[in-house]
Amino acid sequence: MCSPSVVDETPSYAVVFKPPRVHTVPLKEDAARAGHEPSLLDWCGKLLPQVLKVQGKHPWEGGIVHRLDYETQGLVLMAKTQVALQALSAQQEKGYIIKEYGALAAKRARLLPGFPQAFFDGVDCCTITSGFRPYGPGRKAVRPVVFPIWGGSGFPRKQEKFRKTSALDQGRPYRTEIIEPYCQRSLHPVIGNNASREPTYFRVRIKRGFRHQIRCHLAWIGYPILNDTLYGGLPGDNIPFWNASLDRVGLEGMGFPVLGLIAQGIRFYDPVSAEIRHYTIQIL
Repeated sequence: MCSPSVVDETPSYAVVFKPPRVHTVPLKEDAARAGHEPSLLDWCGKLLPQVLKVQGKHPWEGGIVHRLDYETQGLVLMAKTQVALQALSAQQEKGYIIKEYGALAAKRARLLPGFPQAFFDGVDCCTITSGFRPYGPGRKAVRPVVFPIWGGSGFPRKQEKFRKTSALDQGRPYRTEIIEPYCQRSLHPVIGNNASREPTYFRVRIKRGFRHQIRCHLAWIGYPILNDTLYGGLPGDNIPFWNASLDRVGLEGMGFPVLGLIAQGIRFYDPVSAEIRHYTIQIL
């Protein structure tokens, strides 16, 4: 298993690379238990002990500003002081922290159960917008919640029902902006047993994030991410990842299928100087 690595750090924050199959923070039920599965926060606490002294929203989250899914690899921002966490958390709440992802996906004709009818046409859409609701056994997955249609009277239809079933944060939608979709031939990932089939590479951008947001949104438009069995993704090999010393290597020897999603860029304001900071890792 590859190890996390520090991309950059200042006295107030650190940007760290999280490998796939690593929790960002310990699970709530495991946080106080000795011998729990190591998380990114545990690793950083040994190298950057300041992040453990910061008091986050929950005591087991330390200075973590935002999380990545267990399966997702990429950049995570964490605060090293309480003042920095407050400033960065305020930026995130206002949508000032912008995160960019790269995703390898393949077209599937049918949506999985629980998805509402899409009102856009695949990769031609620029922004995918919805709320979310828990879905499936153990509520492990999510499904989009479509906003009500506005009628001629100026009031949304069935507004009360929508409010009860949505998982919106203060009534604001979650948006996934597709910056660039195109077929990527340079990586030559193999989809299933068909080496000639080309995946589509998406660059997407989000400001506020919900659990599985990008995975769910891309599946909704018919392009589930490779190796994402939770959302109907096709199997794929040779999924790339970023490494501090090698820049890019294949994960084919890892012994498990790697999700074709990487958080490859983050932009925010320095919590001390207020200057723009932009970190990007190249995987293509």
